[in-house]
Amino acid sequence: MNKILSFSIILLCTSNALAMTQSEFVERLTSTHPFFTQQGLDQQVSQLNYTASTANQDWVLGSSLDSKNQLNNQISSGSISATHNLVDTGADVSITNTWTDATTSDQFLVNYTQPLLKGFGGINDRLSSDLLRIKTEINSLKLKQSEEAFVLSQLFKLLDLSNAQQQLSLAASRLKLAGQELKLVKDKFAQSVVDKVDVLLQKDAYQRAYQQHLQAEQDLDLLKQELAITLDMPAKSMMSDYDLYQLYHSNVDDLPKHLKMYTTEMQTAKLEQAVLIRQLNSDKNNTQLQLDLKLGAGYDTDDIWNVGLGLSYPLGNTKAKSALEKTQIELMKAKENAAELLLKLTVKASVLEKKVAHLAKLLSSYQARIEIAKSRAQEEKRRYELGNSPVSFVISAQNNVQEVRSNYAQAALSYQKSVLEFQAAIDQLL
Repeated sequence: MNKILSFSIILLCTSNALAMTQSEFVERLTSTHPFFTQQGLDQQVSQLNYTASTANQDWVLGSSLDSKNQLNNQISSGSISATHNLVDTGADVSITNTWTDATTSDQFLVNYTQPLLKGFGGINDRLSSDLLRIKTEINSLKLKQSEEAFVLSQLFKLLDLSNAQQQLSLAASRLKLAGQELKLVKDKFAQSVVDKVDVLLQKDAYQRAYQQHLQAEQDLDLLKQELAITLDMPAKSMMSDYDLYQLYHSNVDDLPKHLKMYTTEMQTAKLEQAVLIRQLNSDKNNTQLQLDLKLGAGYDTDDIWNVGLGLSYPLGNTKAKSALEKTQIELMKAKENAAELLLKLTVKASVLEKKVAHLAKLLSSYQARIEIAKSRAQEEKRRYELGNSPVSFVISAQNNVQEVRSNYAQAALSYQKSVLEFQAAIDQLL
């Protein structure tokens, strides 16, 4: 049994040199886990969708060759053309060069169409790319949110590992003490100072401590194995340097203001409103007249030029007006949703902040209980040695010290998990 105790102590002492801090854990997790590779690929797809939305800015080239027989004459003709959309102004440019066997000269034309009302400034030509640019930013924020949630779940396991290490340390100390007490009782029994029942009670206490030690070893080994596979590292190197008993101090004074300005949830809500505002600008523009200035120049047998205006407007303009009203309603809903979201975030963060404060008080009370339990155990041992108390009282007092220390570690674990939840709620986890 002494070999088991020695192995446990060596394991814990050796692991401290290899223990992993929170920042090291997160860095290792983000660099090795497939989840983050998938996140990067999702962001690349979002960026490619935005790039594809700018295709209307490309030059479009065209060409044709024709041949026909007319009155027993073979006539060939051909043309090349280039068109381009100037999205910054909304204008269209086309260049065409045509030739045929039937004439002695080529025809060359350049046409330019500039919207003066509907479509002016390229507001509608840029709509798709503008919306996808904002949605790419939204996607990036949502990926960040999912990354934070994933890291939080894994940090909980790191905390569980710290607690398992602490429980094994406590179990090892209790087992060592139980072994010493058993040896002492056996010596007294050999000297006929105590009854055999005292020896049996101490043997039972030792076996209980041994079972607790075995359970603590199992819990620690299983957690190490799980996290080692997750982080792609040897299980023997998987130890935590997370201090369960370190108290947290928030640096946020105005919680609602902080949540509104800095959380990814509120930034996402703001961008979702930006999407609707951009759509609203195009919808407003679509209710105007279609008035286009048309310019052209070129040559055939003679120089060619033209200037014209094109006008069209659907009576009633029902479709455009309906789209405008719909977008206005959606924007109002988005603003109300953002206000509701801020309320939910504030409630969640405030409750977690209060929970952390109360758990800190609980930890302080456990420190007082540990001192009381240790004093009681010493007093019961003193009384037993004087013959004024049975050995069962000593065992009970020693078990109480172990139980209070174990509960202290569990309370510290709950405290640290609540701290992480609060940090995630105010976007200070990563």
